[in-house]
Amino acid sequence: MKILNHPSHLAFRVSLSILIFCAIILISQAQSISSPPFTQTQIPTVAWQNTRIPDWNQITFAKMPAISESGSFQAPSDVTQKLGYDPSRNWNAGQTPDSFNMLGDFQDSFELQKFSLNDISQIVNSNLNKVTLDRFGIMRKQTLSSLVQAIPNLKTITIAQVKPIYDLLAQDLSSYFDANQTIGNLLQQSPHLGKLNFTQLDLSAYNVDSIPDLSITPIGAFEKWQGAYIDEIPGLNNVSFSQFPNPINSIGAEVGIVDITFGTDEQLRNRTISGSEQEGFAVQCSKDCAHVELSGSDAVSGKAWVSGKYQLVRGGSGILGSANGGKEPTGRNPFGDAFKVAVWDVSEVDGMMSQALFFRACMRNSFIDLGCTPYFIGPVPFMTYKEKDPIFLGLITGGADNSTSTPTGLKSSGFTFNQVPIVSSSSVSNLLPAVKGNCSKQHSSGTNIDALSTALSGTESNYNSVGNYLCDSEGNCGRPLGAMQLMSERPDVRRIIASKSGGTEFLAKLDKGEKVTGEEMTQYFSPSEQQTLIASDVNELLDNASKQIDPTTGKAFTGERIVERAGQMHFAGASIPVDAAVSDVSEESSVREYGSNVANQYSKSLQTMGCSD
Repeated sequence: MKILNHPSHLAFRVSLSILIFCAIILISQAQSISSPPFTQTQIPTVAWQNTRIPDWNQITFAKMPAISESGSFQAPSDVTQKLGYDPSRNWNAGQTPDSFNMLGDFQDSFELQKFSLNDISQIVNSNLNKVTLDRFGIMRKQTLSSLVQAIPNLKTITIAQVKPIYDLLAQDLSSYFDANQTIGNLLQQSPHLGKLNFTQLDLSAYNVDSIPDLSITPIGAFEKWQGAYIDEIPGLNNVSFSQFPNPINSIGAEVGIVDITFGTDEQLRNRTISGSEQEGFAVQCSKDCAHVELSGSDAVSGKAWVSGKYQLVRGGSGILGSANGGKEPTGRNPFGDAFKVAVWDVSEVDGMMSQALFFRACMRNSFIDLGCTPYFIGPVPFMTYKEKDPIFLGLITGGADNSTSTPTGLKSSGFTFNQVPIVSSSSVSNLLPAVKGNCSKQHSSGTNIDALSTALSGTESNYNSVGNYLCDSEGNCGRPLGAMQLMSERPDVRRIIASKSGGTEFLAKLDKGEKVTGEEMTQYFSPSEQQTLIASDVNELLDNASKQIDPTTGKAFTGERIVERAGQMHFAGASIPVDAAVSDVSEESSVREYGSNVANQYSKSLQTMGCSD
């Protein structure tokens, strides 16, 4: 059965390639126009060839500096279906990389999937006997069949010997079953039971060792492992980068000197060592060329490492290469392709420069490879240098002499590391601002309004998003706008837009299906105005949900279940049956799955806000 009446999801009919290009809404580094330079974070270093490089023996995902900008992206449902997991995510300034990077992002670089829980436990010296199954995030993605496929020895073990499997069957089956038969025999006789999902259990009630051989099974053997966050694998965020299955290494050995720092007043820099894997690392700069000029060997002397804060280059690969407009900060990959290093803030006044790291999302399983997004998930503060400091540069390869980077429109005039930079935002789109949640802003049900607003926004798009012109089965036509895909035919949306100078003309463009830029979108329907409507919608959803009965308890919805139910009604309407297995128009995301995803995002939002769940 399909849901046909929810206009926010009618856009799923668009083809995969168009969805990837248009519906993955990504934050770009241009957002940093309103942010002060991030403070210096001490990165552990070691001496190497007259300079210092990161001490990867001491650096872990959990100990890395926090990201300094908020952002998100939403993968179209076609992508989620084909991958078997949802790679969508959002992050807030202050989160460390272990909380917004997934295992699949590093499957070709660090090869983290080769670890077993036991491997990780031995490295970090932890006790797996005290680890419960709910802390192993991959477990929530398993069915009975996929678990047995990952751990073949389970076929020969009786049901009674594996309590989580026994309880899963006992909870689902109303009639007697033989607990003394092997799990393999049960699945052979009743293959439909293999679809039972472990999300049905309270996994916190079981230790990891309650499932034989789970702790010694490579993570990559489990289904949908790519979609687990780093911090959802016990102990993994405390493993140093030098101890990964494919440890981080320096690429090349070139060392230069930070000779002089220049701001955006500089123009026409043709000899550079910055760029991207796609364009090579000698991409020219035509204007706003903030950079550091290098001295040293003939390979680098007089060349510029251009700042990625002010210049973008082409990045990404495969279908996902079109995400974020196909652009990423110009920079280098001196430590491999797990992340990119960009020169970021540059101060002529202080004679200093800072570096920032940018991550990417990669999406691939055994059946489909969608490639990787450009490196846009950042900035994460890295190292800082003064003029005349030696700096590790890595392999100098050149290339891309005919390529030219794209200015972001930011200006560095008068920038100093001790003050907020003076910038110009005239040509920069207004993208997603950081959301400052209020822990005391609660619905009568006890649900936090801001956290649920963020969760629902995170499952949709972004504040500058403008979707295609759509009509539902009742003849209501419009375009989904902004973070919650609020339809343009809504009277409250139209009143806000029409009240502004030029708003009527903007509505006409929307109604005609004409091209609308993200900057126009946020000019006439600002993030704060969207947030006001989102909060109103969230209150209404919770009001309706609180009046309904939870069939699993026979009582009114409360706690996590009211959040799930609110998500279900947002997805499919107030009349949709509770926990329905029906899907969207592409038969990909069920009502129940969508609600569960909203609840997970809600919990993460509470943690990010510093509120107790």
